[in-house]
Amino acid sequence: MQIEWIIVLTSLIAAASAGWRLQTVDDLLRNRNKCIKILNMQDDLQEEYGLFDFPDQDSAKCVIKCIMNRMGLFNDKRGPHVGRLVRQMKFASVSSTKEIRGEILNCAYQDMEMDPEDVCERAYALYQCIQNSNLLLMKSPGSINT
Repeated sequence: MQIEWIIVLTSLIAAASAGWRLQTVDDLLRNRNKCIKILNMQDDLQEEYGLFDFPDQDSAKCVIKCIMNRMGLFNDKRGPHVGRLVRQMKFASVSSTKEIRGEILNCAYQDMEMDPEDVCERAYALYQCIQNSNLLLMKSPGSINT
């Protein structure tokens, strides 16, 4: 009976993660533009936000939340998806997986201390924490030579 449960659990975990893939700068740009439209923001704001430059404003915080939701890196109820964030940051980082996981976990712990209802603020704080740790490097395929 225990083996059956392990097989079912393993299958569920595999199915849940099978639909996600590493995200590129192109994915970021596409999702950013889509989120600005979804949130009915003014067209001039789309130009105001740089690739990784989002001001400390409520509207920008909700754009970050939307982008991270669409990219599968943040869930409004569960918060940061640590495993995916680690894989994403490892995609373009020279840091070890252990170092990356430690930084991501530090950021995730900060998220747990915030008001669970303020999802835009939580997503923005996570984004800022990751950005300040210098792990936020996204690339298009082939843009970084190793």
